[in-house]
Amino acid sequence: MGKKRITQLLEQLKDNQHKELQNAAVIYTVATVAVNELLEQESQIPEPPIGLLPFAPKKIDKVELLKQYGSYNACRQAAKKQGIKFSRTPSWEQLAAGFSYAEAFRQVIKAYVETHPSPGLKGTKFELSLE
Repeated sequence: MGKKRITQLLEQLKDNQHKELQNAAVIYTVATVAVNELLEQESQIPEPPIGLLPFAPKKIDKVELLKQYGSYNACRQAAKKQGIKFSRTPSWEQLAAGFSYAEAFRQVIKAYVETHPSPGLKGTKFELSLE
């Protein structure tokens, strides 16, 4: 190989190295812009209120249900009005759990709807199932 050919190959190598550096700079710039956009989008996502989740249900017992509703049948009717349904005749313990969780669910849903409002939900009713 002659001196001229070696010089030519060295020049090609330098050109290739320069092009690779330019490509790396472009890739770095594009990646930096993409990361910054993702960080900006992430900062725009509202955080749930502190202490909202998990939301522990208030402990309700048979004595409190009797005090509030007066009888087992009145308690069952109140549960039905609130959308609390059971697959079979509930015990006092199941009624108490139903009322406890229903209130916790209402608070979580209210907080969520206030955080992410939508006029399209007006007049909408949801029935949730734990099955």
